[in-house]
Amino acid sequence: MSNNQIECIICLNSPKLPVATQCGHIFCWHCLKSWLDSQSVLVCPVCKNGIEMDRIVKLYTNDENNKGEVDDRPQSRRTEPIQNNNRPSFFQNFLNNFGFYGVNNENINNRLPDAKEVKRNKMALFFLVLGIILILYIFNR
Repeated sequence: MSNNQIECIICLNSPKLPVATQCGHIFCWHCLKSWLDSQSVLVCPVCKNGIEMDRIVKLYTNDENNKGEVDDRPQSRRTEPIQNNNRPSFFQNFLNNFGFYGVNNENINNRLPDAKEVKRNKMALFFLVLGIILILYIFNR
């Protein structure tokens, strides 16, 4: 086995139907299940951290070793997507492209811009207005 391959810590082979415990150790599902079935307390065979069966994570691979195996691993928990409120809106991106950096509700409420930022924003606004006027002038000739 090469150094960059993952191996089951119990059987020391490439894991068949690999799973990971919440402590991060990787096993073949059948090796871990056999270990847990033989224990009175559900603990990791490596670090003795407690294991909850519904927190075992299926690891999906394209390994040829798993072909033909019956996948009876526990279902992984589904986590609902979380809205990323830190992502700037379209309008904030538009303003950032013209030099108005840090324009969002958090920054507006939590800090005042320094003199350099105020000057940069005024210059950006000046050139934006100048560009719009120039475009209107060209198209209205």
